[in-house]
Amino acid sequence: MSQESRSDQEQVLTLSSIQQWIALCQSEDIDELEIQKGNWLVRIKKRLHQPVPAAPPSFSVPALVPVPEPASDPAPTVLSAHIFTIVAPLTGIYYSRPRPDAKPFVQVGSRVAEGTVVALIESMKVFNEVKSEVNGVVKEILAKDGQLVQHGETLMILERTDLGG
Repeated sequence: MSQESRSDQEQVLTLSSIQQWIALCQSEDIDELEIQKGNWLVRIKKRLHQPVPAAPPSFSVPALVPVPEPASDPAPTVLSAHIFTIVAPLTGIYYSRPRPDAKPFVQVGSRVAEGTVVALIESMKVFNEVKSEVNGVVKEILAKDGQLVQHGETLMILERTDLGG
């Protein structure tokens, strides 16, 4: 065995060796033991004053309640054939404009085309564009600037103009 591999083995701590040290502390009435091996430092301390619980803890088994599976992607809600909702694709802070001194991307009454950026959501210091998936006219904007919005939350409602008729 080479000198290097023997040295590496001497630096390894095992659960067995730690258990032996604990047993040594208990049998020899040692209050504190500190051992350093290589980059490892193990400190074993005896608790001098252990709190006495007033009563043993009781456990109860909770009833099994089915948990609904989370939706993988928020699907836009279709209220009627001509109404379309734009929902938050992720949780974050909603912004209606690209900069504080800029005009909003859209306002109530604005016409939007499919792919038009209608808002930003900041999440983890990254600004994510929210785009319209349909052509339409903005009927209502539910989110407010600087508001925390949740994944799947409705941001605005559009009246579709791409259906004809």
